[in-house]
Amino acid sequence: MRHVGATLIGIAAGAAALAVLLLVGYLIYRRVWGDSIQALVGVGIVFGGAGLYAGWILGMLVFSAVRGPDGSS
Repeated sequence: MRHVGATLIGIAAGAAALAVLLLVGYLIYRRVWGDSIQALVGVGIVFGGAGLYAGWILGMLVFSAVRGPDGSS
């Protein structure tokens, strides 16, 4: 059961990291380019990719921390 809980919390942490980086990218887009659709796509790709990577790393760290040192249920 601890494995399932660790998985859900890890997914939530990863999704939060992705959302934060996408929000930062959107704020930069609004501040610098305003209404360029090409810039929005570029920012979405760059910050989305970085957010996916950061979310994966954070999710794995949180999963490992919640699951515990031995990994047994």
